[in-house]
Amino acid sequence: MTQIISNLNKTALVVDHPIGQDNPPLLSPDSHNDDPNAPTQQVLQLSDFAVSWEDRLTDKQLDTFVTDGWLTIDNVFNKTALLALQAESGFIDYRDAALTAGVRISDIRGDRIRWITENFFAGYYYLQSINALAALFNRSLFAGIRHSEAHYACYPIGFGYQWHSDNPAGRDERVISAVFYLNDDWEATDGGALEVVDKHGTHHEVMPVANRLIIFDSDLQHQVQIAHRQRYSIATWMRRDGLVPFVEVDA
Repeated sequence: MTQIISNLNKTALVVDHPIGQDNPPLLSPDSHNDDPNAPTQQVLQLSDFAVSWEDRLTDKQLDTFVTDGWLTIDNVFNKTALLALQAESGFIDYRDAALTAGVRISDIRGDRIRWITENFFAGYYYLQSINALAALFNRSLFAGIRHSEAHYACYPIGFGYQWHSDNPAGRDERVISAVFYLNDDWEATDGGALEVVDKHGTHHEVMPVANRLIIFDSDLQHQVQIAHRQRYSIATWMRRDGLVPFVEVDA
């Protein structure tokens, strides 16, 4: 049954200030920026995205994830990494997302996306950090994850994504899903919350605030509520198919 996901007129993407008050920041300092530590594309490196996932995820949190099927982590990356991801998300060329043949995308989802490859400087470093997180899930939960994939997503005002799971019927390649949020100063009135139904059937709403990562079982039902402000994120999946080498993790 076709359902309408928005009662607002579709708006064009606006990138003057798409993320926060002063975003997207420049990847290189302008003439008015005398800060020698300002993040630039030339100095950004993989170590800027290093996260000690073992310290961020306690045994209790992992037990909760197994029981409930989801968890959130705030303040994931340092300022340099976050600003680089925000900048990259604001300047890339977004494209229409795709769905199964025969389903009109405007009936289901309103986001525009861009898959992250090695051509995306900050995004590719983000993906390596997610691979390190996946390695932790493999060691701790025997998850069987072999690689990760991700895309930048932008929801124009008035759009969301209807109820769905990340594994289509009869498929199970995606093991764990994650969404990393990029919008500064997000308020409840801005909408765009991720609503997820846990393993007990309880609904939870997670606000898309910057530097927050939500992780959930890819089979859980979830939706993105209508956004009243342009909304940026990185949708991520940890998969059990198609071997791709992980980043090396020190023992």
